[in-house]
Amino acid sequence: MLKWSRQPYDPKGVDSTPKGGCAVLCLACPQHDKNLPADWRKASPTDHWLYGLFVAIDTNFWLKQKVISKDSVDPSLSCGWGYFVKEHVYKAFLDNKSNISQEVSFYHGLAATVLGTIDCACHNMKLLTTPDNIDMPPSRYVNMDYLFFSTLCHTTVDILNISYDIACQWNKHLWHHMASFPPLNATHTAKKVTFFMPKFYLPAHIESCQTSFSFNFACGIGRMDGDAPERGWVNINPMALSTKEMGPGTR
Repeated sequence: MLKWSRQPYDPKGVDSTPKGGCAVLCLACPQHDKNLPADWRKASPTDHWLYGLFVAIDTNFWLKQKVISKDSVDPSLSCGWGYFVKEHVYKAFLDNKSNISQEVSFYHGLAATVLGTIDCACHNMKLLTTPDNIDMPPSRYVNMDYLFFSTLCHTTVDILNISYDIACQWNKHLWHHMASFPPLNATHTAKKVTFFMPKFYLPAHIESCQTSFSFNFACGIGRMDGDAPERGWVNINPMALSTKEMGPGTR
């Protein structure tokens, strides 16, 4: 992985590898200094939608992990260099949030109950430093907030279209939560952020949600469905019985 990303040839050594430095970026997503015109920020208002990033957030309850081994015995060899966040920083943050109550019986014998991810909603690519284990209810938001803010650090575009099946509740205090997080160099004040809900889940919500968070009523969206992570889960779910028996580094 390091060779493919040319990190061993860095004069500063492999320890200088930045977060997500070994990950493969989505070639089609808008990326400053890579595939955008030099004057993209000067585009007319009618063309701004061309430079927006579509983000899809989801969790997978199949990808559990049993309490097997530990980080000191089975450490991760990537240390946040790929798509996953830096495990020790992530876990240290969650330890500070340990006062959040949870149903103990639901987590008996499990180190992780869910895998969360943030994808490019157009091309099904994982975004940088986002997938990771979740060992408390996703409805508590703290885990997914951390993954989302980690993604925001690598985002330079001015338009973010975010799809999440509980976006109607999750977005209410999102930016307020951001103040309680460690400095991630993430910012949203200069961005236009719009929240949506995937089309498959939208009919289960109340009428006001169906109108406020629908892709069908927004300009510059096209026929987006917001369900990109689900297509990825289909491929990985058959591995769930194997990965839940692995230690943290191997998994």
